[in-house]
Amino acid sequence: MQVNVRHGQAMVRGLVILVVVFVVPLIGQGQSVFREGQGMWLMFFNRTEITEKWSLHTEIQDRSYDISHKEEQLLLRGGLNYHLKPRLWLTAGYGYIESYPPEGISSPTVIEHRIWQQVLHFHTLGRLFIEHRGRLEQRFVGDRYRDRLRYRLLVNVPINKERMGPKTVFASVYDEVFFHFEDSPYDRNRLYIALGYQFTRGVNVQTGWLAQNFSGKTKGYLQLGVFANVLHSKK
Repeated sequence: MQVNVRHGQAMVRGLVILVVVFVVPLIGQGQSVFREGQGMWLMFFNRTEITEKWSLHTEIQDRSYDISHKEEQLLLRGGLNYHLKPRLWLTAGYGYIESYPPEGISSPTVIEHRIWQQVLHFHTLGRLFIEHRGRLEQRFVGDRYRDRLRYRLLVNVPINKERMGPKTVFASVYDEVFFHFEDSPYDRNRLYIALGYQFTRGVNVQTGWLAQNFSGKTKGYLQLGVFANVLHSKK
């Protein structure tokens, strides 16, 4: 009985975290999100283990202004992960980003070269899988240079099983806030809600919706993400 009580307390704490971090911001953003139209992001992520301590991160994101797939941005990002501890990873990498002007606006494509460093920590709370991600970016955007700091809190909730694992249906939610090192430090906020299926330990697919608040406006994006990892360890 004591174990069940502790498990129940962990679930309650997890639900409180979900409400405070994810639901409350959604209420504030939902008033204007549908006024800006709906975009789409198609995403592919891969992590390939090299050794027990090292792995490679690669991703491709194709972002569109609307559902008809008017190109907004192409993002290619790679990095090298060092597993400092089983649940604490450090990453350094590079990103290449092409941003395209909206339809009807005569403006050149903006090229960004981005260097980034990251700390990733994950743990469980009851049946919840929780991930904390802090990222520092050095951005060379056209002829401008900017630093940016990001923090993301992600929670995965298994639906048909007690724990995340193969053949698991799960819900995924996160909130990520971005800051500049400038007079007006706030850059943007992203709120993400999705449903996913874990095929194997290394492969899952997610489809969901992201609300991005930027420049005083909030726009929604339909998302499809494929996570295909090459894992050699048995953990």
